[in-house]
Amino acid sequence: MRALGRLAWAVAAVYVAATAIFALVVLSPDRDRIALQWARSLQGRDADLPESPPLSEQYVAWLEAFLTLEWGQSSVAARLVGSSEGPVSNLTAVLDGLSVTLTYAVPATACAFALALVTGYRAARNPTAASSRLFAGSFYLVFGLPNFFIAGVIFFTLQDAEPGWFPESYEIGAGFTASNLLWLSLPAVVLASHLLAGYFRYSRAESRVSLKEQFVKFARAKGAGKRRVARHVLRADALSLVTLFVTELLSILLVTVFVVEVVFEIPGIGLLTYRGILGREIELVMVLTMVFSMIAILASIAQDLAASTLDARIGGKR
Repeated sequence: MRALGRLAWAVAAVYVAATAIFALVVLSPDRDRIALQWARSLQGRDADLPESPPLSEQYVAWLEAFLTLEWGQSSVAARLVGSSEGPVSNLTAVLDGLSVTLTYAVPATACAFALALVTGYRAARNPTAASSRLFAGSFYLVFGLPNFFIAGVIFFTLQDAEPGWFPESYEIGAGFTASNLLWLSLPAVVLASHLLAGYFRYSRAESRVSLKEQFVKFARAKGAGKRRVARHVLRADALSLVTLFVTELLSILLVTVFVVEVVFEIPGIGLLTYRGILGREIELVMVLTMVFSMIAILASIAQDLAASTLDARIGGKR
């Protein structure tokens, strides 16, 4: 029943998101249509243009096109995937962009999560230690700096240094070559550092609370060593950080992805969205907005599943 409830909620959320995006686009003024009407009126011609289909038909067509993956074509997407044969399918562009983004975002997020758990626990266990103060000071500094500033510093430092072993840019259309993977290490470092700084604050706070909990005192009373106590505390902290990821840090992740991909010219989902907005590719922007909505919905479901796995009390209610 719990799984069916999650599925029903996800379907309803996708439907609401699709409806909201359609309404936003329909209610927005069509500048091209307004300009054409103005030009026709200046020429002394009838300014009225052929009427659009009824909104109900447009809405059904939009839902049908999205569900059947008929997402149209885009010239902007063609340039980002390295195609010289004209517009390419938006579906192909989105899949290619997602693959590039996930290649650096997943390892960066996992590393930030793991390091934050360990450093947060150490800082909570020994709050007066020099290493704890160093971790806290460094992470607060990184979190306070705008991510575009960190990305810019790394980018221009490499441009000035011109190391022979490091690529000059991401080679579009070449796939995941060694050179491109090395270039993707730049956004991975920026993303991991920013997420690590955010995770660390909450990990340290949660570890402080967990170390005072009854289950820790009970474990110590039974003779559990430091490693066993740490394992209990980190498990409890992981549950809190998984919840935090969807509620707070997912937005930071998405914003950072946009920034680093624009700065480093990486043909991922962030740069594709940015170029689509500049090029006024309405179909592409609508599809990408739906993709981001679905990512948030799937992340929420993943959070629920992870919580059920990490917390025995939740898992036992299935």
